[in-house]
Parts: sequence; C-alpha cells; structure tokens
Amino acid sequence: MSRLFYSMKKTDVEQVYKDLHRSLQFFSKIFKEIKKDFEFALGKQWDSSDVETLKNAGVKALTINKIKPMIKLVTGIERQSRSDYKAFPEGTEDELMSEISTRLLKNVAKQSRLKNKISEQFKDAMIGGVCYMEPYIDYTQDLINGEMKFRKVEAKRVLFDPQSEEYDLSDGKYLIKLTLGLSKDDLLMLFPNKKKAIEEISAGKVELTANDDDILQMRDYPSVDKMSDDPINQDEKEEYDLIEYYYKCPYEIYYVVSRAQGVLFETETEAEANTFIITNNIQDGAIVTKRVNEIRLKQVVGKTELTDERATTYPKWKTYPIVPLFAERSTVETADTSLAIQGIVRGLRDLQEEYNKRRTQELRHLNSSVNSGMFIPKDALDSNNQKLLKEYGSSPGVRIFYDPAKTGGASPDSWKVNPTPLSQGHAQLAAENAQDIKEASGVNPDLLANDSESQSGRAILLKQRQGLVMVQESLDNYAQTKEILGRFILSQLGEVYTIESAMKVLGDGFIRDNFKKPTFNELGDPQLGPDGQLQTEVDEDMARLVVNKVLTDSAIGKYDVTIGEGTFNETIQIANFMTLMEMAGKGIPIPPQVLVEESTLAPGQKEKIVAGIQKQQAAMAQMSAPAPVPRLGSPA
Repeated sequence: MSRLFYSMKKTDVEQVYKDLHRSLQFFSKIFKEIKKDFEFALGKQWDSSDVETLKNAGVKALTINKIKPMIKLVTGIERQSRSDYKAFPEGTEDELMSEISTRLLKNVAKQSRLKNKISEQFKDAMIGGVCYMEPYIDYTQDLINGEMKFRKVEAKRVLFDPQSEEYDLSDGKYLIKLTLGLSKDDLLMLFPNKKKAIEEISAGKVELTANDDDILQMRDYPSVDKMSDDPINQDEKEEYDLIEYYYKCPYEIYYVVSRAQGVLFETETEAEANTFIITNNIQDGAIVTKRVNEIRLKQVVGKTELTDERATTYPKWKTYPIVPLFAERSTVETADTSLAIQGIVRGLRDLQEEYNKRRTQELRHLNSSVNSGMFIPKDALDSNNQKLLKEYGSSPGVRIFYDPAKTGGASPDSWKVNPTPLSQGHAQLAAENAQDIKEASGVNPDLLANDSESQSGRAILLKQRQGLVMVQESLDNYAQTKEILGRFILSQLGEVYTIESAMKVLGDGFIRDNFKKPTFNELGDPQLGPDGQLQTEVDEDMARLVVNKVLTDSAIGKYDVTIGEGTFNETIQIANFMTLMEMAGKGIPIPPQVLVEESTLAPGQKEKIVAGIQKQQAAMAQMSAPAPVPRLGSPA
C-alpha cells in the first residue's frame, strides 16, 4: 500500500545512533546514580577503600541498613493495596460493554500475572527512580490470537527523548530500548528471515559510554585466528546488542465525513475514502485530509538494519508501547542531569553513610576503652605470669612496664588504667542521624500503626493515610502507570481474543443473564411459563455482535479505565462493610444483596449467596401475592 512519508526517508541508521548518543549523554549520570541507589538499598554502603582502612586497623565496618526496611514497608503497602481493573462507561447505555471489557481486562491481568509484574516495577522505581513495563503479545502457542504478556525493563535499557515532558513519553520524538548480550542464535530466533544479514554482522556490540568529549562506538570482534593466537581472548564470546528504535513518522490519513448521515470513517488512502463513499451511497460525504504521526519500529544491530516497520500496536495504541513508572521526575532543565529522576534512596544515601560511620566509630571507641590497659612494675612478674597476663589479662588493652625507682617514689603496685567514658557525642549524633533518615525518607512509623493496641481499624487507616502524604507523589505516579497499562490492554483486546474465546471468558452464566430474547410459539406469539412469566432464550447473535464491537471498536478508549479504589483498597472495603453492617443494625433498610457484594468473600461465594437470596425473595413474594379474583360465571 503506497503512502506519502515525510522527512528523513523514515529514519536511517545514522540517525538512530545520533539519538542514542544524545540520550546517553543525558542519562549516563542518572544511570550511575541509580546503580548506587540499588547498591545502598541492598546493603553495599561503604567505599572499598574505607573498608580496607578499617580492616587494617582491626575494625569492622558496620552496615546497619536503615533504607531496606523503608523500601520493604512501601512495597508491602503496595502489595496489600492491589486492585483489579474496571472499565467505567461514559453513559448508562454502555454499561454492558463496559462490563464485558472489565471481565476481559481482569482475565488478561490474571493470565499474565500482571499484579506481580507491576509490584516488581514499583519496587525498582521506588529504589532507583524509574522502571519500565513492556507489554507484548506472544504468538508462540497461537499464531492468530496470541497471549498478552508483560516484561519489566530496567532503567538502563530504555532511553527516551530528553525533551519529552509528558509522563507517558508520548510527546518524545523517539524511544530506544536496548537488549544487550545476544548471540547469533538469539538473533536468528528473533529474525528468522534475516539469516544472511545476521551472518554478515561484524560489529554488533555498543559501548554504552557517552561523555561530552567522546563518541558512541561499536566494538569489532577479532577473527577466529586472532582469538586462537591470544589466550586472553579465547573465552570471549561474540555478543550483539539489539537497538529497538521507536520513532514517529508523519503521513497523511483520510476521513470520510458526513454530518447529515453522522459518518466519520478513517482510511489510509484517498482511493479507499472514495470507495467507501460510493459503496455506502453517502450523498454529502466529504474527504478531510489530516497529517498524523505513525509509530514505527526500526531494529538495528551494529550498522545493520534488520527491520523498519509500523509498530504492531499501532494504530490502536497511538504512542510508544513501553510504559514508565517514575517515583519522582523533574522536567526542568538543570546543570546536573542526575537530579532529573530520583527514588526514595537518593536523598538517604549520605545520611545512611554517616549513620554507619557514627555507629562504627562509637563501637570502635567502646572497644578501645573497656580495657584500656595496666601499669605493671618492672620485674614484678616472672616470665610465666607475664605470659598468662599477656594472654588473658590485658586483651585488648595495652601493658606498660615501668621502673619504680624512676617514678620518684611512686607506689610499686600495679593498677588498672581507668577507661575513658563512652563518647556521648557519638551516641547523640547517631540518634540524630537516625531521626534525619526517617524525616528525609517520608516513611514514618505511623505507616505501621503498631504503637497502640487500643486503636480502631478506622483510626489506624487514618494514621496510615496521613503517613503516606510524603510519598503521595510516587503513589499517584504508580496509579497513572497502572491506568496507562489498563488502556493499553483495552486497545489490544482484539489481538488477544476471538469472539469465541472472549465468550468463554465471559462464561455461560453471564451470556445467559445479559443476552435474552423472548421465545415464540408456532403462531408467533410469545410463550409464557407455568408461573405466567415470559419465557426467554439466549440471544447468541446479539452476544456475538456486542462482544465483537468491544474487540474491534477503535473508539474503545472512550471507556474510562481506573484502577481499583486507591491505596489500602482491602482495608477500605473492610471499613465500608463494617459501616454498612452498623447501618443495617440500626434499622436502615439496606438490601441483603448489597451487604453480600460489599463483603470480602470470594466472587463465587457471593454469587451463590445472592442467588439464594433472590430465590427466597421470589418464593416469599409468590406466597404473599393475593389470590386471583374469579371471573363472573366461573366456579369459585
């Protein structure tokens, strides 16, 4: 299909490396800081030189990790507050379609274990400041409708346009994902139709260093003969770095517009637009041309371009298919680019380092002052007693032998040197430092809510919410990331499900309850059951029509996808349920079905209980109904 492209003949390989180098210049300092953040969070909090100096002095460098419990606390809160996707309709007429979308969303999340993936992304973002999620469709098992999966991508493998300001990076000119250390077999698995091009690749390893004075380079591999001559290089394996370069390519798109008939149809060529007008007999149809950006993917190894094609998620998903999670991000230009992206750990590193040194100094001072040593008269002990005293009596103190004759008449007795009192300054500085760490992190004991056993659950929840104020920005970003992922899944449902597989996910009960049509007898009259109620049957044609619309409608994004009820979802549900129970106990007429739905029971149990309640209510209503009045002339 011909299409008019503008600028750069799409994008050439040279431009890919220019943008890669530009991004590396911006992100190199950020990546170094992120690496230090993870080292601190995991417990590597001393410089190697300092550890060696203390070791030579016989002192152990203490690492009392105050950061790790804070990370565990925040990530624990996230895991306790997991919630499900739900699609809300714009209007009440779309409630059925939104319910179908919700069920399919939940099924995708369940099959792909998305909750666990998001939790991993959240933890890495809280530590280093940013982490990415890459949704993709795996066609390994099904070549037609694949399985949606999600891959967590660490920060150093994604580089985006430094000029981008939108949270979802949609305003950036490009986005680069790096896959490092692939073998030729890996490349052949990914690109089975590019065997010849892959075999000819000579330089495929990117040196990921970018400073102001140097350039991005590709490393050539030595030949087999050279490798055999050099024993150092014999174990070196050929590795290749795959550069996946997403970029925007402008092109023209054509819309058929008819106000009288309410038509707005999108086509990719003017010929298709004219054909649509003629086929559908649109009398006042007009063709409107609009220039839009297509998301394309160029895949490059070394100087070899392997693909350059429209991204598989476009046009249903009109931006980059990699979703970021920023703990804290600033788009204001600063001289130090490392400040642009930060996590919880960044502001705690100096305080943690100081705390470790204070405690180490405190312990060192204590050890050196507990047994400060002894003064011993010269020749007062024989060699055997001196040996015993040396081995057992003075460790780790110092033994000082003196000559009483030279002390000016001092007592020849031995005495123990009084130890120096423990430094209160070190202890006070360590205590102040621990308080500074708590205040700087924004994570305080109120989040644990374990300081009082007499508090109610609502009081504890209130304290927890107050304790989250300092990290609310990160939690809001987390909610935004989950919303973007939900919208992406919604846009790709047609790639994951067929009509038949979607109806299996919905279940026979859902189809039976929501798609009914009356049954008719041979005369065309509606049939009534023994209870006088209209008999119905499943309308499979209507069900298939509605499900197909959900899977294929390009405007499915009109549904507002939100993620659960916010933080502490489970706790809020319990609190709401207890409130409803109290209201029902005070006489407020709350339907039993509502109480069951608001409980924390499993969905299957809820359905059984609600069905039982409805049957009981129907039986009671039938028993309390007045007897029918006999017709005139009929037996009483």
